[in-house]
Amino acid sequence: MHLVFTILLLVFLIYGIAEAMKCNKCHKEDKSLDKIFQQKAINTREDLFNILRKGLKARIHQHITDEEIDEAVKQMNLE
Repeated sequence: MHLVFTILLLVFLIYGIAEAMKCNKCHKEDKSLDKIFQQKAINTREDLFNILRKGLKARIHQHITDEEIDEAVKQMNLE
C-alpha cells in the first residue's frame, strides 16, 4: 500500500513540476515528460542530454539550451 501511494505521489509531483517547464508546451498527455522518461528509461542528466542532442528527434530540440535542459534535470530530479 505504501508503494502504491509513493508511486502516485511521485507521478503527481513530477507532473506538477513538469507543467511549469517550457517543455510542456509540446509535451502533453501521451507525450508527457514523465511518460517519455519512463518509456526511454531516462534516469540521469547524461541520458537526457544524449536523447535531446543525439536522438531521433534531436533536430526538433535543437533550440533548447543546455541551461534549459539542466533546469529540466533539476525539476525532474534526475541524477
